[in-house]
Amino acid sequence: MSEEWSAQFGYETEWTEFAKANPVFLERFSNLHAALDIAFNRTGSTTEPTDRIVFFSGRLCLEDFMEILLLCGNGYGVGAMKILRGMYERAVTARYLHLHPEEEKAFLDFHLVSQHRLTKAIEDTMGKNILPKDKAQEVEINYQKVKAQFMVTACKKCGTKRLNHTWCKLDFVSMANAAGKIGQSIVPAYYLPMRHAHSTVAAILDRLEQPAGGGLAFDAGPQRVWARDALRAAHTVLLNILELQGEHFKLASLDAPLQKCVEDFRDIWGREGD
Repeated sequence: MSEEWSAQFGYETEWTEFAKANPVFLERFSNLHAALDIAFNRTGSTTEPTDRIVFFSGRLCLEDFMEILLLCGNGYGVGAMKILRGMYERAVTARYLHLHPEEEKAFLDFHLVSQHRLTKAIEDTMGKNILPKDKAQEVEINYQKVKAQFMVTACKKCGTKRLNHTWCKLDFVSMANAAGKIGQSIVPAYYLPMRHAHSTVAAILDRLEQPAGGGLAFDAGPQRVWARDALRAAHTVLLNILELQGEHFKLASLDAPLQKCVEDFRDIWGREGD
């Protein structure tokens, strides 16, 4: 590079462009912040695992949203899309378990399957003795305790079974559809972000441009359109998360602030948010 480069974190030009493109969002952000504060800055007690899953999954979604906002404000729309996918998965899972608390055990137990897979991957790539023997044995014992509930039929004809790749018997898209209104965001919050979260042809094509002289070049400029799309979808998901906190924990104090946030959303995005 011919220009002298120094470390910097954030792009002031993009902050200005983001403010110009999203004036109402920034004006009304304090209302969203107030609702989030009611939903997550509180104490309580519960003995139900589903309550903890719903609350802490929602809190993770809040953090995802702030990361998305940071990236969008600096022109990294594609990066925001990548985080959006994980945010949406968490939101769908929380909503689904709110509706189906009887499946909480499967969600929690599958963690032991995931730990087993991680352990095997570590041993396969780094050697059998890389982990303490007692810890590896503990992981194996816990895995064997829960393995049976995640076996699914691989071949109906011969009856062969295999370990399911996830905790739920539904595929993710079916789960989203079964989770209610949040399923309507499957395209902007799941399918489109997946193009960038995975190694795909679409991820490459979306970043190419054709110079005037012909050929192809990588578009290294800010991704402002992607940033707008990511922020709008993330805003939609976050409102659903707020709604879920109010429903699940019966937070009457959240009703009015949430309604204000919904009205703000319509003003911010107009027909785009319908």
